[in-house]
Amino acid sequence: MLSWAYLYHFCAGIRFLLLDVHVSVSKEGGKQTALIVLIVSTLLTLAMALKLFGAF
Repeated sequence: MLSWAYLYHFCAGIRFLLLDVHVSVSKEGGKQTALIVLIVSTLLTLAMALKLFGAF
């Protein structure tokens, strides 16, 4: 759970850096990037767990 929180925070930080340079600054763009952050952080967490437990 802590690794997901860290990775989510990291991905959200990148999202906010992109918002600072005016990428996807709209209500719809914000919803899309929020969903992307959630999916990417979850996939990174799964990849890290698989690597940690020796799946690859």
